[in-house]
Amino acid sequence: MSKIAHLRVYPIKKGMESKWIELFSKKLVPEMKKAGIVVETAWMDKENSKFIWVRSYGSTEKDIEVKEKLFYESKWWKENVNFVRGHLGENREITIIYSI
Repeated sequence: MSKIAHLRVYPIKKGMESKWIELFSKKLVPEMKKAGIVVETAWMDKENSKFIWVRSYGSTEKDIEVKEKLFYESKWWKENVNFVRGHLGENREITIIYSI
């Protein structure tokens, strides 16, 4: 059975790369895990200040819907959304991908 995931590319505001990586690793990854979202890999394009990562959900688009709802409706997210997004630039890219 194939996995369904998001390939995400986030522009990070200049000068906030280190803070973003720490926030992502120490706070976001554990909170997503609670909702059943698995961070498969994460990369930093330092030259262009872009954070590239893959998060998986299960095997169906319904899994994305259910797990994202759990995450985005969590108390932690609601209390921290503005702080988290304050690290990000405009034009986040999100692509649904499937394992083969």
